[in-house]
Amino acid sequence: MLKLYTLLLRIGLFFVSVFGRRNTKVRKWLAARDKWKVDLAGFKKTKKLIWFHCASVGEFEQAGPVIEQLKSKGEFEIAITFFSSSGYEAKHDYGHADLITYLPADLPENVEPFLRILAPDVAVFVKYEFWFNVMDALVKLKIPMALISAYFPDKHWTIQWPGILLGERLSQFDVIYTQDEMSCNVLASVMIDNTKCAGDTRVDRVLEVKNEKWAMESIQRFLAESEEVFIVGSNWPADDRYLIPAIQSYPSLKVIVVPHELHDDQMLNWKKAFQEEFVLIDEVDSGDFNNQRVLFVNRVGLLSKLYRYASAAYIGGGFGKAVHNTLEAAVYGIPVIFGPQNNRFQEIQLLKQLEAGSEINSLTQLSSAMNKALIDTEYQTKVKASTHEFFESQKGASMQIVRWIVGEVGEGK
Repeated sequence: MLKLYTLLLRIGLFFVSVFGRRNTKVRKWLAARDKWKVDLAGFKKTKKLIWFHCASVGEFEQAGPVIEQLKSKGEFEIAITFFSSSGYEAKHDYGHADLITYLPADLPENVEPFLRILAPDVAVFVKYEFWFNVMDALVKLKIPMALISAYFPDKHWTIQWPGILLGERLSQFDVIYTQDEMSCNVLASVMIDNTKCAGDTRVDRVLEVKNEKWAMESIQRFLAESEEVFIVGSNWPADDRYLIPAIQSYPSLKVIVVPHELHDDQMLNWKKAFQEEFVLIDEVDSGDFNNQRVLFVNRVGLLSKLYRYASAAYIGGGFGKAVHNTLEAAVYGIPVIFGPQNNRFQEIQLLKQLEAGSEINSLTQLSSAMNKALIDTEYQTKVKASTHEFFESQKGASMQIVRWIVGEVGEGK
């Protein structure tokens, strides 16, 4: 099956390279496939090296708490690879890594030189990253490898025909740290028993951010004397078609909008909708904000910290591919609202069960969810208590993984 996988991968790469070059993102991705050769040309490890592979920014956030605990020990070097160009571009200057590059295409002629030069002592893959030629080579080289923050819903492709023909190779991992017991049970149903339920490492990350001392004077001036603050995080135009009319029905509500990507068209759409009530963060000064109630943040890197000012939040992406990070908001004990594309995320299902997260499919449902989140004090109190209990029960996954890595390096496997 590995040979068939490699053949299909070659065919896929060929078609992408021939027919996908008109797309800017595809061109960028193709150009990045060989960047590892440049980045590794002058690299030589001087300590035990732990290699983390992340698909993009979301997976990186799951790796981050583990990386930083390891780095604080002073005994290890850290290498990070990304699959996506967006992940690499967002985190290429991350200060806790000794090497950051792209993962090469998962073909034998790339895998062998990549691993020979990198020479990792332990390999850590995050959530859904299964690269079967890399995994096979790591087994042959006797390099320990783990999958962390893994989540396997009941109908995951690796346990269904024909995906199970590759899915059985998940047993090659020395350990799979899952987000929940259900994932362990799903894998056990196909005789994969190298699992441990640790929880989601992002819980440790968002708790760290929450506990940081941080304030932004311009934001505080903008929000002065506001009773309720609604934050729109990681929204796309598909979300905006519901958000804008819903927010227009709350004429006194202060709103902070932090889009997923910075595009002038999206910003201009919000400006057109709210006119003199709209203000860019770069334009915020010590003036009078009585007429400015929609603050549009055209900067990156602030969202996770801004949630501390929110009474409730809408998390975007649910009317596209998938909802973005809900934990960043929920950690502050506030109600969160999101669109329907959320089944891939275990934490969202838990937030829905706790009634701290509301899935919406229409403008009417969004308005109703906002009304409950912003006005119902009994509901707000319940959410605060249930989310506090949730985060307390979920924290600590990172430390479990760090102990395993340190143990593997210490044993010299």
